[in-house]
Amino acid sequence: MSTHATVAMPHEKKPAKIIPINAQVKEKKMLIEMSWLAAKSAFWNNEQFSEKEEQEFRRLISAHFERNPNYRQQFKDIIERICLAKRYISRKFGRYVPKPSDWLNIHFKYGFAGTAKWLEEVKEQRRTVPHYNKGTATLAEGMLKFLDTADNYVVRRYCMRLIEQKQFDLLQIFSNTLFNYQYQL
Repeated sequence: MSTHATVAMPHEKKPAKIIPINAQVKEKKMLIEMSWLAAKSAFWNNEQFSEKEEQEFRRLISAHFERNPNYRQQFKDIIERICLAKRYISRKFGRYVPKPSDWLNIHFKYGFAGTAKWLEEVKEQRRTVPHYNKGTATLAEGMLKFLDTADNYVVRRYCMRLIEQKQFDLLQIFSNTLFNYQYQL
């Protein structure tokens, strides 16, 4: 029996983690749920929706996951795009987000679909300025870590990171989303 561990060199690609189909389905479902709750927390936190409406919103979000088989990366992108849209709305009085059935629709170019180019611009800027708009990435990473562990330490660590970065608007989205996730409000 060998006691040696295989170590990947920095220049080598890490082997893909193989996840059983049932676990992939469960993970995708959790990512869709958290994506919906993040959007709800950012834009419609004081709105009440029926279970049937919320199921439709989750279905609309799931269409965004179909474009990228890397669900975890797609989730992080979705969270960042929600944050970018929230900030866009907040910058000028009179801007608003339409009802979820429109905004989440993959074919509505003035909704969530239109934020894809915003994120691409942020990613392009990060190539030369690595910490550009870092808070949105921190929030996305924190939500993903929470889904992986459901650990209070993770919540505290990412809350502290957002506070250190002075990302109080994102801290509010993070807090509301986790609260809604844990208590299914």
